[in-house]
Amino acid sequence: MPGVGKSQISLYYAVKSFDGGRYTYIFWTSATSVDKLTQGFCKVLDLVHPDRHVPDQNVKLTAARLWLEECTVNWLFIIDNVDSSTLDFLRMHFPRKNSQGDVLFTTRTVAVAEALTIITRTPNSTLKLTTPNVHDSIDLLFYDAGIRSETITPVQLSHAEQLVESVGRLPLAVAQAASFIKETTTTLDDMVKLYKSDERRIEVRGV
Repeated sequence: MPGVGKSQISLYYAVKSFDGGRYTYIFWTSATSVDKLTQGFCKVLDLVHPDRHVPDQNVKLTAARLWLEECTVNWLFIIDNVDSSTLDFLRMHFPRKNSQGDVLFTTRTVAVAEALTIITRTPNSTLKLTTPNVHDSIDLLFYDAGIRSETITPVQLSHAEQLVESVGRLPLAVAQAASFIKETTTTLDDMVKLYKSDERRIEVRGV
């Protein structure tokens, strides 16, 4: 689901892998639309062949795919947020060979994940992300808000639990709440009241 941390985990893997020397090249593109995928694949060619001018977009896409298939060093391509509308593009332009390359997809649906395993036609694994437990969510909230563990009171802990539950324990929402706390010095108690008042307004509008 949105905000569970798919893109952030992918980014963390990319940074750690590059720092560890696992990959020479790492590419990233959004896959939320065909236009963004087209730009992302074309950018591969721009990055590896900066002096290569290919005006025709289809030729450029083919050249990018061939480069990925024939590259002799390790590369990683992160294709983020694939949905059903971009699967046909990937069927056409996804690299068909090259054991030097790894591709990491993220998607919000099981159906798209299953379709991607068919498109790749290679050994693969699928990882389903779930929301963190309450303890980990609270740790994230305190860490991002800059609240030191030794200063936390039982009351703050209770408010923190209510707050992370209010946002569904989604890491993105927890991080945003923590950022707001840090930047505005809003208390945890006030944050809980703020979220509860928002929920009441939504309920009233729903009625």
